[in-house]
Amino acid sequence: MTQGLHQLMAVTGSWAYLVVGLMACAETAALIGLVVPGELTLLMAGFLAFTGQVSLPLMMVAAGVGAVAGDSISYRIGRRLGPRVRDSRLGRRVSAERWDRTEDYLRRRGGPAVLLGRWVGLLRALVPMLAGMGRLPYGRFLAYGVPGGLVWGAGTVGLGYAAGSSYELVERISGRVGLLVAGGLVAVAAAGLGVHRLTRPRTPVAAEYVRATSSGRQVKR
Repeated sequence: MTQGLHQLMAVTGSWAYLVVGLMACAETAALIGLVVPGELTLLMAGFLAFTGQVSLPLMMVAAGVGAVAGDSISYRIGRRLGPRVRDSRLGRRVSAERWDRTEDYLRRRGGPAVLLGRWVGLLRALVPMLAGMGRLPYGRFLAYGVPGGLVWGAGTVGLGYAAGSSYELVERISGRVGLLVAGGLVAVAAAGLGVHRLTRPRTPVAAEYVRATSSGRQVKR
C-alpha cells in the first residue's frame, strides 16, 4: 500500500494538493475513512514535502481544509439521514456495540467529543456523523470541529515531514496508537455513490424506524 500511495502522491503541482485535500476530506465524510487510507496519505504528503517535491505550508493548508470539509459533510449526512447511515453497507462495517459506545461518548462529552475524537481513528469516522444524527447545534459542532480538523490535518502532514528518512517507523507507530500530535477522485466517487444509495426512497419499515428513532434521545447542549 505504501508503494502505491507513493506513486499516487508523486504527482506534482496543484494535483498533489487536490489529492491530499480530498483524502483528508474522505477520512470522515460519509464513513469513507473506514476504507480509504486518508491518514497514511497525509503522512506521505509530509514525506514528499521533506524531499522537496511539494510545498509543506500549502500541503498543510490543503489537509486542514479538507479535514474540516469532511467533518461538515459527515455532520450534514448524519443530520439528514439519521439511523439509515448505520444500516448502509459501510455502516454495517462498524459493530452495533461500537456505534452505541461512540454515541454514548458523544452524549456524555458533547462538543469536546468532536475535538477529542479527531485523534482516534474510529471516533474520527463516527463522531461527526453522530453529532448530526443527535442534533448537536452546528455552531457548537464547528467550534470544536474546525480547530480539531485544522490541527489534525496540518499536524499529520507535519509529522510526515518531521519523520524524514524515518517515515516507515512513523507509519508503523501511527497505525498502532493513532496520531498523538496536535485515488482522491475515487474517494469522491465512492462518497457520491454512498449518498445516492442512502437517499433512495425509504421502505415503509425504514421510514417507521426513522420516525421512531427521531423521537428518542438527543445530544445535550
